[in-house]
Amino acid sequence: MTEWTFRLTLRGIELTDEQLDALHEAGCDDGSFSAEPDGTVLGFFDREASTEQDAVISAIVDVEHAGINARVIRVQADDDWLTATEIAARVGRSRQSVALLARGERGPGDFPAPAARRSSSNPLWGWSEVEEWFERYEPEAVQAHAPRLSPDFLAEVNDRLDLRERLRHSPNAPWRPKLNEALPLGA
Repeated sequence: MTEWTFRLTLRGIELTDEQLDALHEAGCDDGSFSAEPDGTVLGFFDREASTEQDAVISAIVDVEHAGINARVIRVQADDDWLTATEIAARVGRSRQSVALLARGERGPGDFPAPAARRSSSNPLWGWSEVEEWFERYEPEAVQAHAPRLSPDFLAEVNDRLDLRERLRHSPNAPWRPKLNEALPLGA
């Protein structure tokens, strides 16, 4: 079994103690949940499964069958957010060296922008973007990490979740028969 790390974006719940208990009992004991200021709930999973498909789909099913009216609207690879110090430790550089790369004062330039806390003295970068940058310019600096979800798989899952939300909001849209005929799914 492989451990797959990913994040689900949920709607339809407020994250009460009762809802957390229901999620846990439904099989989400390998997830942790947090409520964002906009009312969105994030579920962070470290799920063991044979394939990424098994991990993600089982988590979606577990969340949506917990009996709390939660809907999954997006799946993302749980991209570690790292400080410059943490990036430096992963790639074998000093913090100052990473800071110079980030400011474009060293290296080939084009270093990814911080993902969060951009104006802070201690911003956070998304590891997948930083890792891709190092793979291009210093592949020897990047060590193997946990398996990542395939971008194609994520795109298709998110397309289906988006379509499901659209169908939910406009179940009898007048354009749908013509659209289904012109652009059938699976064709």
